[in-house]
Amino acid sequence: MNSIDSFINVPLLVSLGLGVVLLLLLLIMKLRNTSKSSFIFFVVVGIIVLGSAYTYLTQTYFYFVFTVILAEVLIFPYLLLKAFDNPKKREEKLAAKKAAAQQASLEQDSASKALIAAMEEKHQRLLNVNKEIISKVSTFFTNENSIESFMEYCNKFLTEKTQADGCAILLADDFDNTLAVKSLAGAFPPPYKLPDDLPHKPIRVETNLRFATFNFSDNIFGDVFTSKEACLIADSVKDPRIFQNGPEDFLRCGSYIFIPIIQQENAVGVVALARKPDNVKFTKEEFETATILVDAIATSLKPLYSFLTYAENAELNKGGDIASSYQKQLVPQKLPVISGTSIGCFSLSTENVCGDYYDVIVSRKDRISFVMADVAGKGMNSLVVMIMIRAILRLAVNTNQSASTILTWANKGLCSDTSKLDHFASISLINYDSINKEVQISTCGNNPVFIYKASDKTFNQLSTPSEPIGVSKDAVYTDMKIKLESGDILATCTDGLLESLNEDGVQYSAERLSKAIIKNCGANAKDISAKVKDDFKRYCGTAQQYDDQSLLVIKIQ
Repeated sequence: MNSIDSFINVPLLVSLGLGVVLLLLLLIMKLRNTSKSSFIFFVVVGIIVLGSAYTYLTQTYFYFVFTVILAEVLIFPYLLLKAFDNPKKREEKLAAKKAAAQQASLEQDSASKALIAAMEEKHQRLLNVNKEIISKVSTFFTNENSIESFMEYCNKFLTEKTQADGCAILLADDFDNTLAVKSLAGAFPPPYKLPDDLPHKPIRVETNLRFATFNFSDNIFGDVFTSKEACLIADSVKDPRIFQNGPEDFLRCGSYIFIPIIQQENAVGVVALARKPDNVKFTKEEFETATILVDAIATSLKPLYSFLTYAENAELNKGGDIASSYQKQLVPQKLPVISGTSIGCFSLSTENVCGDYYDVIVSRKDRISFVMADVAGKGMNSLVVMIMIRAILRLAVNTNQSASTILTWANKGLCSDTSKLDHFASISLINYDSINKEVQISTCGNNPVFIYKASDKTFNQLSTPSEPIGVSKDAVYTDMKIKLESGDILATCTDGLLESLNEDGVQYSAERLSKAIIKNCGANAKDISAKVKDDFKRYCGTAQQYDDQSLLVIKIQ
């Protein structure tokens, strides 16, 4: 019968198997979170499993004994602490920690609530200020100097709310890239270097500031405008951006607040507030208040600018409508019937009042005058000059003077006008003798005159560019005389027709005009002008035009 030592491996295997089972159970408890188990249990059971396995493999039972001792040593401190632990104290500590955490949470909540309340108060102040200023800005819509009046109101409003000694409001002129003072009130020591030759007298210094302009750089106003960042200068003596101009009391600089006026992320001006050096310096709270006020002013300026722009456009449109109705009475409502000829024309304007003017004046059988004029300017300006030219030409063509002489008279008449109107015009004047079928042509400026000769089917330009009327009273104009035959076509137009661009940026040109006239040369003048008009519209498509287009066609039957 075998010795009992032959069964020594059985306990080892049992220990190994139970250890593995214990590890699995501990893992399941951990994963399912059914009970709290200390990490030391995993370590102890793991050591026993490893020790049992190693002892079985080496058959050296000393390792198993060592494993048991090591496991007991590791678990001993844990069990010692648990044996003498005071559950009551532990609960008190946990309760204390929980209370501390709750107190910290309450304090954090209080701080958050205080911050939210402060933000709500700030926004409410901003809303109230916006309401006050926006309700006030509507009263300046009908003022003669709306912007200046509103700036004066804002200046007073800012000074009162911030208790400043002085305030200056500057607005930007984007065309000149400068800032100009639009409102100045109170004691405002200039923070920039005064001209060396400027006497240090209050009235002279104030006048200099009131009418001063500043670049967008190299000065405190321009720096704030460019950076779009407000700044508080509590002690100007220590700030190199503020220039100290002199020892006089009215020139001594104290504290300043500079705030850009921002509209849709774009700076449009700067507000500057000042306090005398003997007064209390501006605080951060006053700086924040001033920032809120300037934001409200910036918001209010937008509708004021929009209204003024609308009012200006409405006034221009009203004047344009009136001028347009008068202009329609200047051009022939119906072209006259002239024996042996046919006439066609069209005129397309880009604005209410067209700068182009055409006329057909039947003086007598041996003189029928055809006029095509392109007057400088638009609106009422061009209408006034157009009336002047029409009056002079309608009087002069009834004389026996040549076409060049008539243009010379018209030129001297315009040059003698001393008004500030732009009184320039390009004119082509065609005097036609229907008895002898001869034309006398004189032009000034850029209005061309073309001729299509039916005999050889050629198309040429008769006129050459010259000085417009209204530029110099000493201008000289020349005559061209041509004998016409049946089928010949004369055409004159304004440069707006030839220089109109299509969607690819290519001009309509005289070449395109000649092709349209030659293609339709068998038709009468009215149909030719209609075909040219259709061809012009097809060519230009939807491209925007910036000058008027006019054409006058005369065909000899």
